[in-house]
Amino acid sequence: MKLGPREITFLLILAAVPVGAWFFVFEPRNQEIDQSRRTISAMQTTLAQLDNLTNSVGDVKLAIDQAEARLADFRQNIPDAEEVDDLLAEMNAIGVRNDLKFTSIRALKQSEVQQHLEIPLTMELEADFVGIYRFLSDLERLPRIVRVQTLEIDRNLVAKNRDDERPEGSLDVSMTVVVYCDGEGVDS
Repeated sequence: MKLGPREITFLLILAAVPVGAWFFVFEPRNQEIDQSRRTISAMQTTLAQLDNLTNSVGDVKLAIDQAEARLADFRQNIPDAEEVDDLLAEMNAIGVRNDLKFTSIRALKQSEVQQHLEIPLTMELEADFVGIYRFLSDLERLPRIVRVQTLEIDRNLVAKNRDDERPEGSLDVSMTVVVYCDGEGVDS
């Protein structure tokens, strides 16, 4: 068989159809498919991140609920400003129960710290060591938050004079106790 110009043109056209189809049909379609795969991959990554965030949000909600429960428990340990008098009366009862003799109780300037009121009280008292120890131990067991900020103890080995009612070996105690209360609606 002899190939003439017609046959060569026909073969060239016949070869050009698949090459043209490749460049004009298949290659753009392959690019669209690759772009779609990249988009799907990005969406799957985003979906996985959203799943992780959704799981984290569930954990955050649980953590917030737990923190709110702890805050409610904490608030139960902080009296309202109206309940401070009851707390002071309870502290006095503890002192009387432990044979303490209060010589002075003074309230110092109160301050507000993070929506809570700190009321420092200076106390001067006389007692024996066991009474002071029990007083401090009972203060620690109070359901309310009370902090002993300063504590100074002086020992009296000998009665000052015969008319002194204090027994030998009593202790003179000077302490600052900080009472915490809820500061809402309280003027400083």
